[in-house]
This record gives sequence, structure tokens and C-alpha cells, in this order.
Amino acid sequence: MLRCASLLLVFWVLFIVAPVVAEERTVMAPGEPFPEVTIPAPESPVVRSYLGLDDEANFIPSQIRADVLLVELLNVHCSHCQRQTHAYSKLFQLIEADPETNGRVKMLGIAVGNLPQEVKSFRERYPVPFPVAPDPRFTLHRALGASATPFTIYVRLDHTGKQGVIAKTHLGLNPDYRKVLTELKQLLSAEPEELRREGAQAVRTHSAVKTIYSEAELETVVRNAFTRTGGGIVAFERVSLPSGRRVYSALMRKGQQERLLFAEVASRRSVCDVCHDVHFIYIFDAAARIVGFEPLQVTKYGNVPWSEEEAERMRQRVVGQYLTAPRPFDPQVDAVSSATISSAIIFDSIAQGEALLEELRNEGY
Repeated sequence: MLRCASLLLVFWVLFIVAPVVAEERTVMAPGEPFPEVTIPAPESPVVRSYLGLDDEANFIPSQIRADVLLVELLNVHCSHCQRQTHAYSKLFQLIEADPETNGRVKMLGIAVGNLPQEVKSFRERYPVPFPVAPDPRFTLHRALGASATPFTIYVRLDHTGKQGVIAKTHLGLNPDYRKVLTELKQLLSAEPEELRREGAQAVRTHSAVKTIYSEAELETVVRNAFTRTGGGIVAFERVSLPSGRRVYSALMRKGQQERLLFAEVASRRSVCDVCHDVHFIYIFDAAARIVGFEPLQVTKYGNVPWSEEEAERMRQRVVGQYLTAPRPFDPQVDAVSSATISSAIIFDSIAQGEALLEELRNEGY
């Protein structure tokens, strides 16, 4: 491992042409337990009453008084999520008007990467009659193992003390709200234990984001990113970490001064189902201060690549931040125009830096 200036520089010539796998996760499947994630409780007494909650600040899904829960993961800037609101507003009205489903079927939205004020504006603009919980730090999104939005999860709640069980998922627009209502009614008579048994026999699939470069190409890109921070590379290597996060280190020399830098290549699936994935590099020093940012593939509305001016705007927002004290994302200040989702993903990736620092310390850096 690279630890001091006296280390020899070893060049590894790689001829790997397959894309490098980055972020990978198991896709949620029917039969799996629905995670008992902690969700901030709504302030409105009416909404609390709808969900059957008490006065506590947070709740978990099993506390919702219902037999079936339809969870909608969305992002307020996602065009498909915005279009989905019409059908699901109609669905909500039908559920509430039908004696068979009223009180037994509930709906809950989770706004991935959005602040409370964004959710408030979203619900007023469309309007959205069911409760929507903000998830500004992607906490619920990660816990649920979901990827793009809109993403609908049908949950059969279990009042025997066990977690609810996932009965079905749907990625993308789900406009046939009458069909959805029929599916929810059918789920009312389904036994949670039977759904678990059926799920145990299902084949799990995996969703992986791949970088847009081969291993050899990526090494060249990272070297160039290091060089743009100033100075020449004395030694360079890929850091092997238990998490598999793609991190490189470089000993840089400028004049008589040397400093050790690290770069993480972040590859994240976009929150929006019609948007390109997000790939970028951020560089930080031994004090955990970000000193460089390079977009690899970052787009705005219409999947238009960022211009150099837009990349520079983000560079000005993130360079100087410390991984030990990441700044919360403020869409009014930090977002590149027409690229709020991509901007939020970048800030969220940097906010995961503390876990990376811990790994580096454990590896002796």
C-alpha cells in the first residue's frame, strides 16, 4: 500500500475491456420482509389519524393501522413521478370511497432526495392527497434497496408482530389505477405467511451500475484528475477496500512539497427512471478536505450532458467541504439548473465519505 514518498512506483498494465461494476444491490422481491425503517411522522393530525399513528416523532411501517400498504417511492423533480400523481390521486379517492378498502388499504409516498419544503410544494402543485415523507439523505431509499423512481411496493402488513411482506413491486409509470385497486383488494385476502413461502422459492435478481470506462481507461482518467489538482504524480495505486468502493491514492509532488491524495470514483443509479446514471470523481486530501471534482457522466433534464460551466458550478459547491462534516444539500443554492436530481446524488455520495474514511483508517492510511 502507498504510505510514504519512498515507496517504489509500480505500473500495472491492464487490458480489461469489460466495464467495471460499481454500485450493486439486490432488487426487492415478493416474499421478502418489508424493512422496518424509521420514518419521520407527519405533523398534521389529519395525516397522523389517516395512518393510525400516535404523537411520537417517528414511526415504523408495522405501526400503520392497515392490512395493505401501497408505498410509492418518488422524486418531486422526476417527470414520471409527476405524471404518476394523477392516477394515484384517483386511486386514493377510490380506496377511500370503497367500504371494502376504506381503513384497510393505506398509501404512503417517500420522496427520495427531497427536503420537506420540496414535498410541500409538490403536494400543493399536483395535488397529492396521500401522505408523502421526505427522505433528503436517501436513508429510506437505501434501506429499501430500491433504485429508480417511480417505484411502487405493495406490502401485506402482518399484525402478528412480524414485519410486513412484499407482495409485488412495479418500476415506472403505473397509470391503470382501477387495475391497481383490484390488485390491492386481492391482496387483502392473501395470508402473509403464504406470501413468505412463495417468496422463498423466487429467484432473486441483482441490479448493478457499471462505470462507463474499462479498468485501464478508468485508471488514466483518475490519473488526469489527480494531476489537475496541481503537481505531478510520484506514486499511484488502487486502494483495496472491504466495501469494494473504487478508491485510488496518489502521492503528489509540487516543487519541494508532497501530499497524499485520494480519489473515489462514484457511480450511482439515477433516482429517475428515465435519467442516465451518475458517474463522477471527487478527490480529497489526508485532512479529508475535498480538493477536486470531475464529472464523468452527469446530465440535466433531457439527459443533456453538463457543460464545463455547469461542472465548474458544482466544483465550486463541493471543493472545500470536509468529508467529516458534509454540508446538507440545498436545492435552491447547490443544484445545477435543470439537474437537481443529479446534484442531490452528488451531494449524497459525498455525505457517505465518513464511512470511507473509517475504511481507509482501518487499512492503515
